[in-house]
Amino acid sequence: MESNAGRERLRQQLHEIERGESAAWVVHPPTPVWWPIGFGVWAGVLALAIGFLEGIVLALVQLGLVLVMGLVIRWDRRRRGTYPTGRPPRELNPAVLRMVLGAVVVGGAAWLAGEQVSPWLAVAIAAVGGWAVVAWYEHEYAVVAARVRERLA
Repeated sequence: MESNAGRERLRQQLHEIERGESAAWVVHPPTPVWWPIGFGVWAGVLALAIGFLEGIVLALVQLGLVLVMGLVIRWDRRRRGTYPTGRPPRELNPAVLRMVLGAVVVGGAAWLAGEQVSPWLAVAIAAVGGWAVVAWYEHEYAVVAARVRERLA
């Protein structure tokens, strides 16, 4: 008679490995309410700088915006206690893809509006669009992360 104890132990071990790999992606404190708003403001300031500044002043403002984003990421890492690395759980892939596509659409629309209509319209599109994409993504991410936590429990 054959025993399935070895297979079951292996299956449990693989489950524990997957739980460990996914933990940083799905176990963290909720994102602050101001997070999407802050990103919308950041995107609006970037569009404002691109639309109205040039030369060294534009470069310095863009460098400042990169530094601000770096500080925000550093703060978020400390707040979480860890930060996701590697591939996310497969359930998160569609949400991540839609967020990236949303950012590309907002960036393209802001650029087109800035070139064809007005830099102020580009600022509005970047700010509102950036806020909307990040707000949607945060909501979608929370829903999917809860499902992943349930599956891995």
